[in-house]
Amino acid sequence: MIPQRDKIRRDKAIQWNSGRNPTGFQAFREGTLPFPDGTVLAKVAWKRVPQTFFATASFPEQATTVQFMVKDSKKYAATGGWGFGRFVNGKPTPLAEHKTCFACHQSLAKNHDFVTTRYAQ
Repeated sequence: MIPQRDKIRRDKAIQWNSGRNPTGFQAFREGTLPFPDGTVLAKVAWKRVPQTFFATASFPEQATTVQFMVKDSKKYAATGGWGFGRFVNGKPTPLAEHKTCFACHQSLAKNHDFVTTRYAQ
């Protein structure tokens, strides 16, 4: 996976980094939409711990979730061509939870092939 810049969500004291495989990276870099089949996107989130010597900075602590999106337009036709997976503390969450992902992605990124992140330059 090729990482993208970290993002911080201060309201939940978490930080995340997203990454993608070479197929996804090329699509991001070139602005290809829709993303090609075979694209894999990943998001890793972890708790943040404030640094004692620099008040506005923090260290990543324990990973909380790892999430995946896999593009297969035939297999996942009902969800815009994307399959979703989520792991909490290293264990997969129930399938019913994965089925809730698409509605959120559809509401936030319908015009960007349901992908909420953008290529960081």
